[in-house]
Amino acid sequence: MNDRILLVVGDKFAPYIVQKEAITVSQLHGLLSLPVHILGNQERTVLVPGQGIGDISRQRLLAAASQSSNVSGFDFSLWHNLPERASGALSHKAEVCNVLVSMPHQVSASEYELAMMIDEDCELMKDHLSGQHVQGMVVIEAARQAMLVVTEAYLMPKSVIDYAFVFNALSVSYSHYAFPVSAMIRTHITECAIDNPKFLKFAAITRVEQCGRSVAEFTMSFSAMEKSRLVKQERMQSVKAHRQFVSAVAAELETPQTLVEHAHR
Repeated sequence: MNDRILLVVGDKFAPYIVQKEAITVSQLHGLLSLPVHILGNQERTVLVPGQGIGDISRQRLLAAASQSSNVSGFDFSLWHNLPERASGALSHKAEVCNVLVSMPHQVSASEYELAMMIDEDCELMKDHLSGQHVQGMVVIEAARQAMLVVTEAYLMPKSVIDYAFVFNALSVSYSHYAFPVSAMIRTHITECAIDNPKFLKFAAITRVEQCGRSVAEFTMSFSAMEKSRLVKQERMQSVKAHRQFVSAVAAELETPQTLVEHAHR
């Protein structure tokens, strides 16, 4: 294959492209807008979509390419066969930009695969960006969503119960940086207790893999229960917490130091 291979990443991953065969979304838009004689008879370039490119951004790029006079120099074939992003209903997200994983593929009775699909407009990339790698919190959220999506798509029993989910435990071990290239999430379900329809329990070991190696491993567990029951528990605990908070503030106001300060006012 003599074609040039060029990775395209979201603009927020601009530090990654330095000294690499890679460009940002904005740079690609710039190339597509150039007159054809500026680029000349360059070698054909296969464009590989990386992380940071959301569905809307991808659609805009493809629309720009369809109107570009020099599109013949670029191969967008990989952009038309990307995995389907998981729905908001499965990932428990209201905004599509916050969904970080694809629809799952079942490998075995307890193993599932999902593609990591980061949109740079997601809630976790609004701030705290540093260096060339994908931030650890983004990787955690992708793994968390992966288990939710798998559970909703494959494990939940058919029921008229309106469920709410609660995470009970989450631990993570990082072994390598994750970068804005393709990544696979593999989820192995280790517990699926659904005998009691009013209280379901799930647990999993999830790995995020990139370039043939694991970059992070997660162990997690969560429960699903009747939403009305959960709301009741939440309300009771919130009332208790608020009373404790008010009592603590009242006690602080009555300390000797506070009384002395009040006397000098």
